[in-house]
This record gives sequence, structure tokens and C-alpha cells, in this order.
Amino acid sequence: MNMEQDLPARIELIAELQGHDDRAWHVAWNPIRPILASCSADKTVRLYNYHLAADQSGEEGRPPRVRFTHATTIPTGHAKTVRAIAWSPSGKTLATASFDSNIGIWAQEEDYGQDDDERAEEGSGEWECMSLLEGHETECKSVAYSASGNLLASCSRDKTVWVWEVHPDSDFECMGVLMEHTQDVKCVAWHPSEEILASASYDDTIKLYIDDPTEDWYCFTTLTGHTSTVWCLAFSPDGRFLASGSDDQTIRVWERVQKHKWECVKVLEGHDRCVYSISWGCGKKLPGDDGGNGNLGWLASTGGDGMILIWEMSASPAAQEGGKSALSHKLVARLPSAHDVFDVNSIVWCPRKGFEDMFATAGMTGL
Repeated sequence: MNMEQDLPARIELIAELQGHDDRAWHVAWNPIRPILASCSADKTVRLYNYHLAADQSGEEGRPPRVRFTHATTIPTGHAKTVRAIAWSPSGKTLATASFDSNIGIWAQEEDYGQDDDERAEEGSGEWECMSLLEGHETECKSVAYSASGNLLASCSRDKTVWVWEVHPDSDFECMGVLMEHTQDVKCVAWHPSEEILASASYDDTIKLYIDDPTEDWYCFTTLTGHTSTVWCLAFSPDGRFLASGSDDQTIRVWERVQKHKWECVKVLEGHDRCVYSISWGCGKKLPGDDGGNGNLGWLASTGGDGMILIWEMSASPAAQEGGKSALSHKLVARLPSAHDVFDVNSIVWCPRKGFEDMFATAGMTGL
């Protein structure tokens, strides 16, 4: 029996990128330039550029073909695994979080001539470590830039979350060390339009933080409900919802019902093992979608079972202040054994216009 036959979409492999010598942990799409970055236990970051193939003739109904080319490899100099990476909103700076407890800030050399503009656009050439952020006591697990690019957040096995302010010339100032979690902090994520920071932990909770202009960054709420480690977080593109994936095999969706109040409004099930990574993208309209269903985009998830699930999310407006939206979800695609028999560590939608239905994954077998 074909389990996918009744689903409205299918997941198709368009490229398998080789090159890392060890487990690939994370992937990140440059928001401006056609570059995909990956990081690995081999301590390197690999950059690939991509473009639509010139010849698009072929089977009708198939997605456009995208070509990937290895642009360069950054030997980061980190002493241990590079666990996570994040691009700044400008697409000019890349942050690396390592198990050696440090965070590297990387930028491409800008001494190209006019004839090399295309080479620079695609990420080829030398990348230089502009700054090394020290302070965490042990393994860094996640790093993220705020939507404005003015702030960088990092988290660690040392149970802390750090907020750094970004200054010119790759100068960073620590604005706060948040010690709210009682265990290893697995993930940090920023709200897409406001300076609200979320963190997920081995202590089964999610913390939300804001800056108090008269004092410091502080935790304004703790979200509870998961019964095991919370591995990953993703805000909806419009910022109304926050999704969290857990070792309890579920994804919980939280809605902002008041300015500083978030409540769980949906629990998604479908994975057989822990959910390691989720990504919430804008998605594209499916056949029969007239745009009038309050579409919130597509939520993708993956994890220890090696399966990729994609849900179409939608919601009506809240009836009143403090009320909850009528959130609904529909499974639109499923792919088992995405990386053969191995876990899938990361899944990320491409944010660039025209590529909204393309995502990348990282795992033991590469990308």
C-alpha cells in the first residue's frame, strides 16, 4: 500500500551534496545570495551555490531543476564539532557555534575586482574569521541572528543563553547572560519581526525573553507541556505562533494570545522518535487553495525516525483579545528514510523568493 497516495504533494530529492568527512549537523540558506551553508563534526563549513538549470524541458508537473555547485570550504579552526550556523539578515556574515564553546563570526573578503562580482555573490573565495566570541563554559548548541541583525543569541550545554549586540566592524558586546534553564539549552530562535527570543532545553521547557530598557534581558514566560527534551523551535512567518519539537515525539504549537502570554493550541503527532528539527516556511499554494483559508505556510519536521513530514498550517483570526485562533493543520507530504537508516539532524526551508518550496536536510549521510 502506498502511504503517500492520498497526500496532495510529494517530496522529491533534487541533489545530494557530498564532501563532509563526518556527520553533517546543520544547514543554513543565505537570505540574500544563492548560497547554502552546511556544518559538520569534521569542523568545517561548506558553501554551495545554486541556480535554476537552463534547460527546463521535461516531464510536465515536475518541479524546476536546481543545480548545486560547491563554492568553497571554510576550515573554521574550531577545535571541535561545528554544531550550528546562522546567516545575518544582510547575508554578509556567517556565525558558527562549536562544541569547543566558542562562536566564530565569518565574512567574505571584499577585495574583489569588478570582474569577480559574480564569484563573490556565489560565496567563492576566502572567508575570514572577523571575531571569536568567548564566554560559554562548554558546548555551544545553537546560534541565531535577530531579524534586524542587531542582536545575536547563543546557547550552550552550560545551561545559559547569551545575547550579544552587533556593532560595526564585527565587534560584539554581551548584553545579557540568561540563566533560567536548569539543564542543557538546545536551541535559540528569534521572533521574525520583534526582539523576542525563545530558547528550548533538556529541562522540557521553553523560555521567552525580552529586553527591559531600564534593566536587562529577562524571561517573561515559561512554556510547559512537553514531557521530554525540547530540541527545536520555529516561529510562524507572521510571528503569531511558535512551534516546538521534542523528544516526546510531538510538535506543540503555541499562540500569542496576549502581548506576553502564549498558550498551546495544537499538538501535532506523526513521528515515531524524537523530533530534532522543525522549520516554518511561507510555502506555496497547492491546487485548490484559493488563498482564503488563513494560510500560515508550511511546517516541516524531521528527527530520529529519519522521516520528513510537511504540514500546511492555517488559522482564523482570534475572536477577541486573549482569545485563541481556530488553528488547523493538514499533512501534505511525507518521506520516510530520508537519509537511509540514519537520523536527520536538521531541516530548513529556503527563504529566497522563487525557491519557497525547496528545503535542505543534514544528517549522517550528508545533505
